[in-house]
Amino acid sequence: MRKVWLILVVLLAVTAVLAFSDQVLTVLMPIGGGYTIDQEEAISAGFEQTHPNVKVDMTFVGWSDLWNKIVTSIAAGSAPDVMYIGSRWIPELANMGAIIPLDSYITPQKKSMYYPTVWYTVTYKGHIWGVEKSMSTEVFIYNKKLFESAGITSTPTNWDELLTDAKKIYDPSKGIYGIAMAGENFISTLSQFQNYLYANNGWIVDPNTGKVTINATPAVQALTLYKELSQYAQPGIISWKREDLYKLFETGKVGFYMDEIYNVPTFIKDGMDIGLFYVPGGPSSTKPYGTEIITDSMAISSQAKNKELAWEYIDYMTSLQQQTKWDTSLGFIPPMLEESKAAAFQPWYWQFYIKALNYGQAENTGVINWTPTRTIIVDAIQSVLLGNSTPKAALNEAARAIEALQQQ
Repeated sequence: MRKVWLILVVLLAVTAVLAFSDQVLTVLMPIGGGYTIDQEEAISAGFEQTHPNVKVDMTFVGWSDLWNKIVTSIAAGSAPDVMYIGSRWIPELANMGAIIPLDSYITPQKKSMYYPTVWYTVTYKGHIWGVEKSMSTEVFIYNKKLFESAGITSTPTNWDELLTDAKKIYDPSKGIYGIAMAGENFISTLSQFQNYLYANNGWIVDPNTGKVTINATPAVQALTLYKELSQYAQPGIISWKREDLYKLFETGKVGFYMDEIYNVPTFIKDGMDIGLFYVPGGPSSTKPYGTEIITDSMAISSQAKNKELAWEYIDYMTSLQQQTKWDTSLGFIPPMLEESKAAAFQPWYWQFYIKALNYGQAENTGVINWTPTRTIIVDAIQSVLLGNSTPKAALNEAARAIEALQQQ
């Protein structure tokens, strides 16, 4: 009998070792927009070295297919353990029970590593649902020579000055435009508008009450400014994405435009005399500036078989060392206070974009159905730009449609 028990004990021990040695962590990651398979696999390889009994099984899809991949895998009961997501999707994923809150995993030490505003981007209904992995802010980039030629001696500090300076620079007879703007039916058009919205203390959905406020006074004022600025912008705004405006700016024929940091080093390298200024606060704002903070984050699926291991992976991927490697190689804004001290982020333009975090708000502050909501607002913007509607009427219509989506 003792031999039988001994054999059973040995078998159980061997089974436990084999089970542990065969742990597989499934991870869904995007490709495109700067992300590469080699970079993502390299970080995972480092995790495997520190966890020799774990195999990281990575699935890669293009950004355009990422949302559908997440939703279909959830419906099929085959969701990955760890998902890389656009933080704007958190409300919808949280409401469908697809991801878990991470409050119990995030230590006070981990939380204190980040700029406080970064956590806004992954917080919903009082809980944290992801850890930021990639981030950007937006500011205005301006052509110093055109400012000087127009007699402008300082950068705008309010919306009246912003409009006045665009008008001073504008000279269509010479092909010179005061500002370059986005208006295409694309996500970055909403992003451009939201910078003005947040600089004016406005919201799509109030994060405190859940009320749709896209037709409130701050939003109407923001869209009114967007329309007024368009008088001094390049022709055919509704055919321009934000991602293509740099091409217009680098011709030297645009006074200023709003963008992320990616093209700034190239402008400087090519000898352009440029400067930066923040989006000034609007008439309803209590802050001097505003910016939209766009982040992607890592979340744990509610279907994850080993949530503790999933968290260890996320914690490793977002450690100071790995995050710094990621941001310096891909050109993202560092979310961590200590990380921002790295040599790569010391050039003046990096510091300018990093400090914008002090004035930022999350891309999504409570919108449940993000993609259709985005389309509704961009439709409203285009309607105003084309002169088919007033800002108030367009946003009233948008608010009614968004309210219906919020109740689904």
